Amino acid sequence: MAKGAIPWDDPLSLGTIGLQLKDYVSCGFDRADLIVTAGYDPVEYAPGLWNPERGKTIVHLDFTAAEVDAYYQPAVEVVADVREALDLLREQVTVRRDPGRSRALHDWIVSELEAGSTDAGYPLKPQRILHDLRRVLGGGDILISDVGAHKLWVARLYQAMEPNTVIISNGFAAMGIALPGAIAAKLLYPDKKVVAVSGDGGFLMNCQELETAVRLGLAFVVLIFRDDGYGSIRWKQLSRYGRESGVAFGNPDFIGLAEAFGCRGLHVRAADELIPALGEAFAAPCPVIVEVPVDYRENLKLTEELGRLVCPL
Repeated sequence: MAKGAIPWDDPLSLGTIGLQLKDYVSCGFDRADLIVTAGYDPVEYAPGLWNPERGKTIVHLDFTAAEVDAYYQPAVEVVADVREALDLLREQVTVRRDPGRSRALHDWIVSELEAGSTDAGYPLKPQRILHDLRRVLGGGDILISDVGAHKLWVARLYQAMEPNTVIISNGFAAMGIALPGAIAAKLLYPDKKVVAVSGDGGFLMNCQELETAVRLGLAFVVLIFRDDGYGSIRWKQLSRYGRESGVAFGNPDFIGLAEAFGCRGLHVRAADELIPALGEAFAAPCPVIVEVPVDYRENLKLTEELGRLVCPL
């Protein structure tokens, strides 16, 4: 997904897309007549979503040749080292138009994405959880996202400031990746804060790796979005069929489970408890589970909102 390749707060950055839908970032695609793709994998955001009329001129830049389809037919292919190729292309750019409209689009996207970020409701809205997590972490700290409904919110909302600080399993979308991923990140970067962000379903697929983390003497945080179900599948079922089936399950006592592995566990019981809980968790000398009940009614609200999306520029 390359979150952080361009800092979130850069006035020309439009962020990243988390859903296979027309999203706010799509407004930038709508305005473009030329699109340069660098390391683009069509599975992450299908070209039919950003080039539906097949009228965009596309420059494909990657280590490998393009996967051509009806909506992705590059006018130019550059098969090369992506970093070196971008550096060479930069030297060829001589005309730089006034980026005022792009700045205005950036500001509009930021304001839209920040809606709900200070909501005091309980269970917590995903917007509030990620807003508070961003406040606690530094620009170079590392977030490993598991796969589930929370991943779609992380992809859209979490503000990455530096490259390789937000790792998301896109494409293959491997549930259970967050905890072992956090172990690897902490081994590589022991001086950075590391957080594994997971749903309850994804966490339970690899929770036994807490033993590995304790045995290796690692300290990081596991932030669980708890909704007692497979939230992403529930979201798709409700959007398509208006009902859910086979996605709800019961959860263990996450605090007791953490302690059984020699870790610590914290349960957030109000919106204003999250930042103090995260501060306590990151200060601990062992892995800490922070369990946060999440209000996923926001999922369908988002789907409906994007279905009515009208770009302002």
